[in-house]
Amino acid sequence: MKKLLLLITVIVMAIAIALTSGLVSCATGTAGEETTAAVEEGGAAETTAAVSEGSEVVAESGRTYYYCGAVWAHPYFLDALLGIEYAKQYYGVEIIRLGPDDFNMQAMSDAIEQSIPKNPAGIFTSLWDTTPVPSVKKAVEAGIPVAVLYTKVPDHGGTVYIGLDNYQCGVDTGRELLKRGGDSGKLGIIMNAGASNTEDKKAGALKALEGSGWEVVIQAEDKADTETAIEAAKAMFNSHPEITGVLGLDSSSGTGIGVAIEELGLEDKEMTIVVHDREDVTLEYIQKGIIDATLEAQTALGPVLAVQLFEEWYKRQEAGNDVPVSADNMASNVMAMPADCYIKAVIIDQSNVEFFLRGNLPKYE
Repeated sequence: MKKLLLLITVIVMAIAIALTSGLVSCATGTAGEETTAAVEEGGAAETTAAVSEGSEVVAESGRTYYYCGAVWAHPYFLDALLGIEYAKQYYGVEIIRLGPDDFNMQAMSDAIEQSIPKNPAGIFTSLWDTTPVPSVKKAVEAGIPVAVLYTKVPDHGGTVYIGLDNYQCGVDTGRELLKRGGDSGKLGIIMNAGASNTEDKKAGALKALEGSGWEVVIQAEDKADTETAIEAAKAMFNSHPEITGVLGLDSSSGTGIGVAIEELGLEDKEMTIVVHDREDVTLEYIQKGIIDATLEAQTALGPVLAVQLFEEWYKRQEAGNDVPVSADNMASNVMAMPADCYIKAVIIDQSNVEFFLRGNLPKYE
């Protein structure tokens, strides 16, 4: 994994703007109990770390959280790592990362299971499918709050979801295509089929295009893998030269589309291309004018908001002064916290891309 970068000022501003201008919207719910902090040190971008039974290590600066994720080696998580480092410094907590580098949901579920005996202050995870749901529910039943970040499934069992409303993000994507590409055309879609977030985005995009003259002529599969995305995009362009618009609905698709266009010499072909997320190569293709725009999920904000919500909740418990939802929230099993906290995607195009280039971010030492 490349050396992490940290843009403290931008993230601080993002949080302030999000909480005051509607970039983050929250819906309330109930669940959970107070927990104590305990973790074991882990390394960056490792496969699932072993957690020894019975040991307990508390961070010197405050509570400690586990982030039990997957596909840590994917460029998408460079921004999640920025948010993790920022949250650690800003809130004085420790965040230990566990889970596989690849798309292995069982290994991620195993990481959650390994975390539960450590009784951490909280667990963060992402749910591309239902495999880890029993482990999430087991953690919550053990009194450990769980923040589901970026993507969720129905009945996920977590305490709070923080991330895009992926269906609405899909609607915004379809609207962006209409805005930039007009009311009709031949459309290709590239995505990680079956993943909960991309399926929701596709549904939203198709809803936004209802009644327009856009016709989907092909859906290509990239499996959230850059090399697969490149080959899928090349095959799509070769088999459907009539395409005038492309939607890329996961982090790998933008890079795959851009590389395919260059390798096939299609730079001058009239197409409107709207993708998702902010891989470095994707931003380079926006600079070149090959990709029109990308919708970025403010990925760094996810773990920051998770820590913010949990730390505030713990602070209220320690003060014995929780929000008066009931006469006794703990006894009545009320966790005074949103059930869903939606973050609005940021649109990146040639007008603002320079602010998102990794080389322009301050270095984290």
